Amino acid sequence: MSIKVLACPHCGAPIPPESGKSVVCRYCERVLVGLPRSWWARPVAVPRWEGRASDHGKPRVGLGEASWILDRHLATGETSEVFLAHRDARLTQRVVMKLATDDGARLRRELGVVRRLRQSSAQGSEHFVRLLPSPVVWGTPRGDRGAAFAVATRWRPGFVHTAAELRSRRLDPRVAVWIGKRLLEQLAWLHGAGFVHGAVSPDHTLVHARDHGAVLVGWSRAAWRHGRGGASTRDDIAQAVQVAASLLVGAPSTLVRFLQAHGDAARCGGDALAVHAALIRVSREALGRPRHAPVNGAAS
Repeated sequence: MSIKVLACPHCGAPIPPESGKSVVCRYCERVLVGLPRSWWARPVAVPRWEGRASDHGKPRVGLGEASWILDRHLATGETSEVFLAHRDARLTQRVVMKLATDDGARLRRELGVVRRLRQSSAQGSEHFVRLLPSPVVWGTPRGDRGAAFAVATRWRPGFVHTAAELRSRRLDPRVAVWIGKRLLEQLAWLHGAGFVHGAVSPDHTLVHARDHGAVLVGWSRAAWRHGRGGASTRDDIAQAVQVAASLLVGAPSTLVRFLQAHGDAARCGGDALAVHAALIRVSREALGRPRHAPVNGAAS
């Protein structure tokens, strides 16, 4: 006995069981006839895309070869406005779109740094490159929102909170600890790749509550760490510790004192992994063995 699975010869999509002898492929919309014993495909006219009714009235931006719907405003940066958007097409894609509010030089520079980092071969790149923004399309936008330059990056599901938003909640101190650890881990890789972030802050920290993840955004101040002036590795590390400290509520005094001390760039040192190891040691002494600490939960 053998089982034969039918697939569209044009796009490879599986063809569901049908009572008749023909079916329209739900992916490429070609008509497949003569199913299941003999079948072939012939192109058919695809109806004009009229858009989704829920998108009517929303701002549209042309970028690259596609039109993008701006769903909602996410943030206002120093030199850009940030939106959640999706491609206006049958097969859509969600993105985060940054529209420059100046001449676009800073946003172009940020794009260049991110693309260079995504090609890094520094130790740990296989993992940490995935935490960087992933550019989809960039250029001069057209349509309802004029700007000198725009960049669309892939939307990362789950990263829906900033650390700044979490400061109003009464969180378990363990949440501050694991957010601090994730930031220090990313900074250790970043510094090893030869760069500094330059603007680690609660607004530039995205948190994935379920997976205990935290990633950095806002790369417009990132720079080569061996350049003159600008931020240093010490600044990055101190700022990451300050992000963790800003989330503490009712924490043991030993943990508070540790974060206060290492939140000073003059005292924290320039080795992110050393501070990471010290944070693990102090947090275990103050809070006990690590355990799951939900972001939405109250402090215990």
